[in-house]
Amino acid sequence: MAHLLVCIIGYPRESMIRALYILTCAVLLLAAGCGARSNAIPPSTGPAESPPTPDPQLVEQGESVYARHCAECHGANLEGEADWKLQNPDGSFRAPPHDANGHTWHHSDAQLIDAVRRGGARLSADVGGTSAMPAYGDILTDNEIAAVLDYIKSTWPEDIRLYQWERTSQ
Repeated sequence: MAHLLVCIIGYPRESMIRALYILTCAVLLLAAGCGARSNAIPPSTGPAESPPTPDPQLVEQGESVYARHCAECHGANLEGEADWKLQNPDGSFRAPPHDANGHTWHHSDAQLIDAVRRGGARLSADVGGTSAMPAYGDILTDNEIAAVLDYIKSTWPEDIRLYQWERTSQ
């Protein structure tokens, strides 16, 4: 049989086995990459100092501010709106979760502060949708915004807090 294959395609058996092995490895690597979770934590970009430990008083204040201004849309338990990855029929984005299952931790503090201050107005026309989130820049103080972020971060596991801190420190 091996002699027949060599005659048909002109390659020795060892070369065919090596090519089949390489092809199998490539397919397995591709399949592993396609199956990766979209909210998986990317590898660390290098050594970074640990994120600051949230101040318990700020966390408590942030929880209170969150309950008054954010929970109605983002959920009392930071769970976000149902089917948050789907756009509403009018093209607006749904309120995302702020827990570890959402994408808040993918953004730096500066981006998060900007999102709170400017609300949906921060989105450029090329993002493919709008946001009904109001701007809180004239409603909340900088300290209240920082407290809300501390509250949200205090609910994340350490690995997510570290990743978000690395984004903030870049």
